[in-house]
Amino acid sequence: MNKYMLERIRFFMMIVLLVMLLLVARLAWLQIYRHDYYFAKAENNRTRELPVTAARGEIYDRHGELLAGSRPGFTVSLLDFPKHDRPEVIRFLSELLKMEEGLIQKKIAAQRFRTFAPIRLKNDVSAEVVAKIRERQLELPGVIIETEPVRHYPSGSLAAHVLGYVGEIGPEQLRRLAEQGISYRSGDNIGVFGLERAWEQTLRGQDGRLIVETNRYGQRVRVLGKKNPIPGGRLHLTLDARLQRIVEQAFSETVTAARQQGNDQAGRGAVVILNPNNGEILAMASIPAYNPNTISKDIDALNADPNSPQKNRVIRGGYPAGSTLKMLGAVAGLEEGVLGEKTRIICTGRKIFFRGERPRACFRGTAHGALNVVEALAKSCNIFFFELALRLGIDTLERYAHDLGFGQPTGLLDIEGEEPGVFDSRNSRRSRNVRWNIGDVLSVAIGQADTQITPLQLANYAAMLANGGLHYRPRLLQSVTDYRGETVYRAEPEVLRRLLYNEETWRVVRQGMEAVTLPGGTAASLRQLPVRLAGKTGTAETGVQGTDRRPHSLFVGYAPAEAPEIAIAVIVEHVETGTVVPLVARIISEYYQSEAKK
Repeated sequence: MNKYMLERIRFFMMIVLLVMLLLVARLAWLQIYRHDYYFAKAENNRTRELPVTAARGEIYDRHGELLAGSRPGFTVSLLDFPKHDRPEVIRFLSELLKMEEGLIQKKIAAQRFRTFAPIRLKNDVSAEVVAKIRERQLELPGVIIETEPVRHYPSGSLAAHVLGYVGEIGPEQLRRLAEQGISYRSGDNIGVFGLERAWEQTLRGQDGRLIVETNRYGQRVRVLGKKNPIPGGRLHLTLDARLQRIVEQAFSETVTAARQQGNDQAGRGAVVILNPNNGEILAMASIPAYNPNTISKDIDALNADPNSPQKNRVIRGGYPAGSTLKMLGAVAGLEEGVLGEKTRIICTGRKIFFRGERPRACFRGTAHGALNVVEALAKSCNIFFFELALRLGIDTLERYAHDLGFGQPTGLLDIEGEEPGVFDSRNSRRSRNVRWNIGDVLSVAIGQADTQITPLQLANYAAMLANGGLHYRPRLLQSVTDYRGETVYRAEPEVLRRLLYNEETWRVVRQGMEAVTLPGGTAASLRQLPVRLAGKTGTAETGVQGTDRRPHSLFVGYAPAEAPEIAIAVIVEHVETGTVVPLVARIISEYYQSEAKK
């Protein structure tokens, strides 16, 4: 190797050595002199992938009126919550948010394995709370404000038992759903009751993701990327919000009037109206109700209320049917041939049917004389239906009761919790280990004894009488659309039972129900309505008149009588006999007047 080459190698080695010295010097400068600056920068600015909560799907009535939607709300959350500041910050948040410190600690502990996800403490906080946090942001490291959708019901308590409500998911529910492969986050809302619960997986959307750079206080410095959330599916109901308002307002004013007249037992009941031609439920009201917008703060008072506002009486209320059950006896008698259209039974007003029993009587002991079945329904003659029940026997009555939907669920699937009720019989008492007495068939014939029906069963019964024996599955849902408005599901009418009875049977019974609303009938005042109504009143004895247990007032029917469009069942608890008729008149009148204006 010559001298020239050695000098070149020496030169390059000096260059390499110089570069290395510069790199070492730069590294030393960064590590020693600029350490604090770059450590703080790395500590203060972090990249986070934050969940973006999807809006819950809306719920609309049959005409497109919004019944349940979402509005923006503020949520107080924790992100990168430093341990050394926790006691003081938790104490401050506990006082500000009106939360126990222990509850905040539990929420933090519940999310200890998801250190990079915000820990929700309280949602839908006021602007005042947000302002107080932002004023002291430097003293509250890790406390952040998120904007999330909050469930909102524009009409308050309207159709509350149908819509239901949402609530924060609990730890046990979170664990159970995770085991099923269904992912929720702590602090998520989930359907608790009504449609919100039954259609939870349709209504909940798919959360999005937001990639952000945050500083040491958890505040966003900039957004680096985003995956938009997908809103939940929309439910389009069979409910008519206008009719629902008419029903709830009329019922409220009826019980208010009763209470003003000294009846402090009034205040509960139910109304259900459905289409007898397809099973669509047009109105479902359970009274008293609640406001789903304020359910979280009202829950303790609601649970303590003896009137049970959260109970959906339409599907869970068990009531004696009273005289509304007399059409059952008429159908059975005509079908079995023990009764003809012109068959007459003499009513003496009061009669002893079995030795050793008290006399059985018509209302106020009225003697109606010789009646056929149409007249007996119009005048609600007990003696007629006592005699008919003896000819039929309880086993035959039970068979026809089953055909007409009693003692079993109606088939409603859109909300949970429907009770089957009880049709009192030898068989039902045997299953309950209760003795059956020979005279009990008389009480069953007029809707007393141990028979318990739900208002929905009563409306379904009215619909079957109106349409000639078709039992449609009652339903609340018309269709489901996605967030783009595309239909993903459409409900269709479903016939669960078809009774092949003689057409003459239906004609005669319907004639009797029409006679109820004509002069001489028990609801003659209903003849003044805009449409002709067929129906039957009932008084369900729950005790002695004027005492602490007043009877219930009932009505079941359909309209227009000549071409039924609606079937209705109304039960008003603990009111005077006849209270229900003016209520029915108002509902039918206002509904058809509103229809005429459309």
